Amino acid sequence: MSDRCEIRRCRAEAVITYLDHGVCDRHWNHLTAEEASPDALRIALGIEAVAPPAMEDRPMEPTTEKSSKKPAKAAKPKGAKEPKKEKAPKVPLVVFAFRLSEADRDRIHKAAGPAKATKFVRAAALAAANQDSKAFEALTTQAKTNLK
Repeated sequence: MSDRCEIRRCRAEAVITYLDHGVCDRHWNHLTAEEASPDALRIALGIEAVAPPAMEDRPMEPTTEKSSKKPAKAAKPKGAKEPKKEKAPKVPLVVFAFRLSEADRDRIHKAAGPAKATKFVRAAALAAANQDSKAFEALTTQAKTNLK
């Protein structure tokens, strides 16, 4: 691993190692945020992305512009502007990472359900740290239903 971030054109110091690649805090936070695509970090590092899991065996409904199910937007009078929504100030986030075996990782993914592992682990850690047994029991119930 190099001591610099391996994201193209970044010269920042690498502080996190992801699959033997150095990544700076800024790129790690941006590419692993909840709103980022699941493979954003892999793509940025030039690592081959894992194929998505197979979808259910349901026929897809064809969509066309003519048969779109989206409701039409109501026409606004000219000059009418929507009031701007005030955003709450963002809390600065930090990275909390740990290492675990592939088997443990796979078990967490199964317990959490599809695309919810990070939220599941975060909720479990916070429930334990806050001694919130009700939240922890809810996560245990969720895991039991997902593992069936």
